[in-house]
Amino acid sequence: MWLLLLALADGPPPQEARAALQSCEMTPSGWVCTYKMPPITLIGTPEGGTTTAAPPATVTVPQGVAASLPVIPPRTDAEVREEARRARLIAKCYQPGWLSLCLPGERKEAKVLKAEADSRAQLRARVTSLLAESRCEAAIKAALEGGDLALAREARTFCTR
Repeated sequence: MWLLLLALADGPPPQEARAALQSCEMTPSGWVCTYKMPPITLIGTPEGGTTTAAPPATVTVPQGVAASLPVIPPRTDAEVREEARRARLIAKCYQPGWLSLCLPGERKEAKVLKAEADSRAQLRARVTSLLAESRCEAAIKAALEGGDLALAREARTFCTR
């Protein structure tokens, strides 16, 4: 208990010891943020001295790694917009309140979209559990039987690594 109070009494680390957010951007695979890292001070190096090293500006990827990664085609703007529309429709009209601005057709479509999303999530969970058990052939077969070719391709790529 006392150690916790002493740790809290020291306060947050100094501002120069924190990483500074430079920028963030949305990519098809999610958010990518860039940070500026502070210089690192190493105490007690094998030579017995103190060394200050700045982080590298770029990190190079070995030749074999880049070639082994699967190539995923970028999603088009229309696909992104349609996916966003479906998510908004489910959030707004799946279980609307009494003061909802959803039309009956939108409510029906939201229920169908929610059922499809739930079945995709169940299929992905099943395939993931099979992959965790190292049953690659069964995982690929389950994805194909579920009708999700992209998930089957993803499972096959995972198994070949």
